Amino acid sequence: MQARLSRRRRAWWLPEIPKSALMRRRMLWAYAFVAAPVVALLVFLLGPILFSGWVSLHRWDMLSPVSEMPWRGLSNYRYLLTKDPVFLKSLGNTFFFAIGGVGANTILGLGFALLLNSRIRGRAIWRVLYFMPVITAPLALAVMFAFIFDRNYGLVNNVITAIGLPRQPFLSGPNQALLTLVFIAVYQFVGYYIVLFLAGLQGIPQDYYDAAQVDGAGKLQEFRYITLPLLRPVMLFVVVTNTIGALQVFDLVFATTGGAPANSSMTVVLHMYNTAFKFSRMGRASAMAFILFGIILLITIVQVRLLRDRAYQD
Repeated sequence: MQARLSRRRRAWWLPEIPKSALMRRRMLWAYAFVAAPVVALLVFLLGPILFSGWVSLHRWDMLSPVSEMPWRGLSNYRYLLTKDPVFLKSLGNTFFFAIGGVGANTILGLGFALLLNSRIRGRAIWRVLYFMPVITAPLALAVMFAFIFDRNYGLVNNVITAIGLPRQPFLSGPNQALLTLVFIAVYQFVGYYIVLFLAGLQGIPQDYYDAAQVDGAGKLQEFRYITLPLLRPVMLFVVVTNTIGALQVFDLVFATTGGAPANSSMTVVLHMYNTAFKFSRMGRASAMAFILFGIILLITIVQVRLLRDRAYQD
C-alpha cells in the first residue's frame, strides 16, 4: 500500500514521459486514415456543390469552355420562379408526391409494424414478403408496374373489365398518373419503414405495458400514452428520410410516365434532368438543384424542430 502511495506521489512531480516512436507512428497512420475520407468528401462532394453554385449564375451548354460561360447572375432563379410554368407545375407535383407518400408510408408502416409485433402465425414469412419490394431494383419495379397499369393490356384493367367496370387510364391519365405513382412508391418502400417501426416497437420495455394494464389502461390508451411517445425518435427518422427521398424522386417517374401526360406527373428532378441533358441548359438546371436543396433543408429543419420539441414535451 505504501509503495502504491509513493508511486502516486512521485507521479505528481516526475517529468512527463515523451511519446515513443511507435506511438507517434500510430498517430500518423490514424491521421492518414482519417484524412483520406475527409479529402474525398471535399473533392467529390463539396467541390461539385461549389461548381454547381457557380454554374447556376451563368449560362452554360456543356459544350463551350467553362471560362467562357456568360454571366447571368440571379436571372436563372428569377426565370424558374416567375416564368417557367413547367418548373412550378413540377414543384407542385413533387410536393403532392411527398405529402402522399410520406403520409401513407408513416401510417401503413406503423400499422403493419403493430400487426407484425403481435402474436400472429408466420410472422417471419410476412416480414420477408413486406421487405422484398425494398430490395427490388427501382427501375425494374417501375417497368413492371408500367405494364400492370397499362390502359390497353394491363393486368389491372383486365380485372376491372372482367367485373364490368370501364377501363381506367392510370399512368396515362392526367388525373390519375400522380396518384398511381404514389401508390407504386408506397408499395416499394413501405416494407423498409415497417422494419424501422418494428425495431422501435421491440425496443420499448414490456414493463411499461404491464404497469399500464395494472392501472386499468386499454389498448388505445397504451398506444397513445406509451407507444407513440416512445416512438418519436423512430418517427422523426422515418418522416425526415422519407421526405428527403420523395422530394428527390426521379427513377420511378422516368421509367413509367416520363412526366407525361401534359406534365401532370413531372417532378423537379426529372425537369432538372431534361433541362440539363435534353436542352443543354446546365445553368438553369443547377439553379433548380439549389432551389430544391433550399426547400429540402427548410422542410427538414421544420420537421426536426416540431417532432423533437413534441418529444421533449411528452
